[in-house]
Amino acid sequence: MLKKFLKYWLPPLLLMALIFPLGNKGLGSSRLFHIFARFVNVILPEASVDLVKAAYIIIRKISHFLAYGFLALLFFRAVRGDSKIPGKKIWIYEAGAMAGVYGLLDELLQTVVPTRSGSPFDWIIDVAGILTTMLVVSIYSGQSQAGSGRPGIGAGCPGTLFFKRTMDLILAAGGLVASLPLSALFALLIWLEDGGPVFYAQERIGRNGHVFKAFKFRSMISGAEKETGPVQAAAGDQRVTRIGRVLRATALDELPQLFNILKGDMSFVGPRALRPAEKEVHGQPGDMLIEKIPGFAERHAVRPGLTGLAQVYLPADTPRRKKFRYDVFYIRKMNPAFDLKLFFLSFWITFRGKWEAEEDKV
Repeated sequence: MLKKFLKYWLPPLLLMALIFPLGNKGLGSSRLFHIFARFVNVILPEASVDLVKAAYIIIRKISHFLAYGFLALLFFRAVRGDSKIPGKKIWIYEAGAMAGVYGLLDELLQTVVPTRSGSPFDWIIDVAGILTTMLVVSIYSGQSQAGSGRPGIGAGCPGTLFFKRTMDLILAAGGLVASLPLSALFALLIWLEDGGPVFYAQERIGRNGHVFKAFKFRSMISGAEKETGPVQAAAGDQRVTRIGRVLRATALDELPQLFNILKGDMSFVGPRALRPAEKEVHGQPGDMLIEKIPGFAERHAVRPGLTGLAQVYLPADTPRRKKFRYDVFYIRKMNPAFDLKLFFLSFWITFRGKWEAEEDKV
């Protein structure tokens, strides 16, 4: 494992570490521009200031093109786990597109914020550029592997899983920081309603059947499952508190699960994390254990998610048999673009407060 990391993953990480300070501090420094201007004036004494600036910008953009292009090349190599780079032109096209997008955004920021060199704006653009590179590489790598008979788009594609985990780490870290004021407000409201604990930890089934503790804001009365055991909440459930109804309708009771995503127990998008020994109460007289429903085991090929295909497109009271079919379909077709679509649809459902709806949510 260490040998594979050093051979394939360390080179792009080192290049990323170089791109950041070089792009934000080195090539953007006024001192470097003055050195370049003096050099041009020696060769072309009659060169105008505008011509020197234009030449400097062109050289900067070429450097970005080469840096991102080589980064894409290294990512292809790492994602595939071998030294063979498929498609001699694809990484050049990708690097060209990256350089073009980067150049437009960079020049726009330069117009709006003339003294932005080394500022957070530059860092944001570099991060966006690198993430776009990862997205394109993971999608193309999955498609090329599928064409060669190797695992392609879906849970078997290493490129898809790589991009998915990278996005999970970035979004979870940013989400935890951004949601601190909102989390503090929810914690206060939960405590004021009944004086009970603010957080609630449940055992959930994760990837490969691994059981972990999932954290949530408490949305039910204390001891809600003392008599019944693990049972999914139904519409109009009397165990749900007043603030809990708001939290569940918007799915904001699951904000603490950002910690689970950082730990690697969960992902932003995936099948819903189920509880061990949970029972099916919808359309199953006799409270059938969910382990007996077809598709239960297949769901554990990937990390469970805060949101997913079944959560977005099916009403809350849909029988598990149908939900599991959606989960298995998602795992087979999983790719970064699919995840992004479900991610943004989830924001729309949260904004409308439709997570507990018994009708279509989108």
